[in-house]
Amino acid sequence: MPGFQAGAWVSATQQIREQLLRGIRQGELAPGSALPSERELCEVFGVSRVSVREAIAGLEAMGLVSVRHGRGTFVRDGSAARYEDAFGRYLELHRGQLVELLAVRGALDRLAAREAAANGPSEQAERMVEAHRAFLDAAAVPRPDFDRLAELDVAFHVSVARAGAGGLLSVLLTDLHGLLTESRLITLARPGQVTRSADEHQAIVDAVLAGDPAEAGRRAEEHVDRGRRWIAGFRAPA
Repeated sequence: MPGFQAGAWVSATQQIREQLLRGIRQGELAPGSALPSERELCEVFGVSRVSVREAIAGLEAMGLVSVRHGRGTFVRDGSAARYEDAFGRYLELHRGQLVELLAVRGALDRLAAREAAANGPSEQAERMVEAHRAFLDAAAVPRPDFDRLAELDVAFHVSVARAGAGGLLSVLLTDLHGLLTESRLITLARPGQVTRSADEHQAIVDAVLAGDPAEAGRRAEEHVDRGRRWIAGFRAPA
């Protein structure tokens, strides 16, 4: 079974659906392969069969799996090719929730960057710079791994929060990022977005290291708000 795990602060149906989506996208769940049984998914996630069935029904509606009664649920042939369109439908289906979550994240990222800039030089600030460099290195390859970039993107933003004076903010942002995994992947896959993200991260780092809380907060919130506005106006191909 792929490395599924229960997540904090996420609805049962959503955490199952998003991790199954990741398994399909990464090839851990190859075309024609069977998904883990309802019983196995219930045990892994610690949820009811109702939540499992709702998650699978969502994947079936997206055209990524087929349910064969009495046999199980199977990844459909051609799922990888249909994934982008299915992802577009996913964004449209959850647009309102994602826009709201990104608005909250923008406010928290603004606060985190302000506190990091006000906190001054520290070991955590150095780790923020290291996290930024790791994202730059992963972004520089000809065919970037978007799953890896998404992980490094989260690591960078959490490192900014840890560079501030408190610890609760980084915990809140870590949990919040867990709700935005799939939207982050499709956002990073947009043409030119990896370069834009790297440039915007650099602006945040520069403002934090300059000790300018207002500028750091503004840059952090604008970075998130650009993605929020794009998702708000996103329309999947007909």
